[in-house]
Amino acid sequence: MRIVGWAATVAVLAALNPLAPPAQAEPTCGVNLNAPEIQAAIKSLPTLPQSYPWDTNPRSFDPSSNYNPCSTLSAVIISVEGATGSSPDLVLLFHNGTSAGIATTKAYSFTTLNAAKTTDDTVALDYKDGRDVCTACPGPITTVRYEWKGDHVAMLDPAPAW
Repeated sequence: MRIVGWAATVAVLAALNPLAPPAQAEPTCGVNLNAPEIQAAIKSLPTLPQSYPWDTNPRSFDPSSNYNPCSTLSAVIISVEGATGSSPDLVLLFHNGTSAGIATTKAYSFTTLNAAKTTDDTVALDYKDGRDVCTACPGPITTVRYEWKGDHVAMLDPAPAW
């Protein structure tokens, strides 16, 4: 009887051993604009021709950004340091949390994520033509969809012409 009690105690202690290796952590799903993958992607970008550096402060990212390490495709919209409403934006794309490049090589002002047209594998971006309207005024909008195609991002609609 004593041996059975001792064996049960050893089994319980072994199960509760704090020195046991931790289980493999799964990524935390959900929008996270503080993710280190975003910072790494920004640091890999060249500055604009006018030598304006891209802003790495997560509070400066467009609030419509939806970076999620569990999404097939997500996006972070960044701008330059000291940006105003009409400053150029660049869209970083991510596949399951890994950088998948940028949406366009040209930086456009007035870029936002169109949440209604965005799905797990497709990011829809609205580009407002701000050339002939004030910053706060409505203007013509071009929606461009980007879809994950197995091993790359495909642009499904033409980029804005301006």
